[in-house]
Amino acid sequence: MNGRLKYLLVAGLFALSIAAPVQASPADIRSEDVVFAKGAQGAKLAGEIRGYQVVDYRLRARAGQTLTVDFKSGNLAAYFNLLPPGSNDVAMFIGATSGNRFEGVLPADGVYTIRVYQMRSAARRGERARYTIALALPPAAAHAAGFRQTLALQGTRFEVAATDEGSLNQLTVTAQQAHGKPVTFRQEIDGKVTGAEVADLNVDGQPELYVYTQSAGSGSYAGLVGLVAQKDGKLVPIRLPDLAEDAKASRGYLGHDAFAVVENRLARRFPVYKAGDSNAKPSGGTRQVQYRLERKPDGWTLVADKVVEY
Repeated sequence: MNGRLKYLLVAGLFALSIAAPVQASPADIRSEDVVFAKGAQGAKLAGEIRGYQVVDYRLRARAGQTLTVDFKSGNLAAYFNLLPPGSNDVAMFIGATSGNRFEGVLPADGVYTIRVYQMRSAARRGERARYTIALALPPAAAHAAGFRQTLALQGTRFEVAATDEGSLNQLTVTAQQAHGKPVTFRQEIDGKVTGAEVADLNVDGQPELYVYTQSAGSGSYAGLVGLVAQKDGKLVPIRLPDLAEDAKASRGYLGHDAFAVVENRLARRFPVYKAGDSNAKPSGGTRQVQYRLERKPDGWTLVADKVVEY
């Protein structure tokens, strides 16, 4: 399993703790294989679910292809998740927290599952949901190598792109607010982009973008590029203090970490190493550091407010 897919699975585990579909029994799940017409690079699907029913649309794709999923339903409690190859429940995209559109470069070959469901409250009431899904999956050769993903929150659309040409790469983010001009941010990054999420951690109506990176080498150190799309139209960086500044939180830290948005916090999870542990066998358990977002006199800052070990 490659590094990007490992990250996506970890991020999915974080997210599933706060936004999961109903727990349908196997009898409630209907599976359909999606096959494009000859020469086509996409398809349009339509269907209906009721109560606890779940529909899995199975689509075979290759690493490097850019998949776009546009989901529409008149029932606001209907959503879709995107599951990577080999997963039965852990999602790499959760519609209930990230919206009704996914666009991103797929990390691995295999069968991806687009799972349509209703939130538990609507399912319990036996509500019906009619929906349509527009899929686009051009050949991988149609796109340059690297990371690409489109995300949206609160009327702001983020286009994230990064090269994949070695240990140092170029990250480009373009933000477009509903009634503003596009704003572009560029930064050189150490390693590769492994994922991105949007959130509003401090619930101020100014969406944030969190881009996750992973360095090359045995440590696989995670990095973060955070940006706030302010109401004044500016795209402003978020500062993440060096973990080494917190002696308690950084004790036993040797990389292999991952970031993910969990409710109104940004979480950083990593294995804890004891003296004498090899790189492949940490024995100190797992530590999770949770950060809240604050606006300080010198700018936006992520502040650690909880450390959990298990």
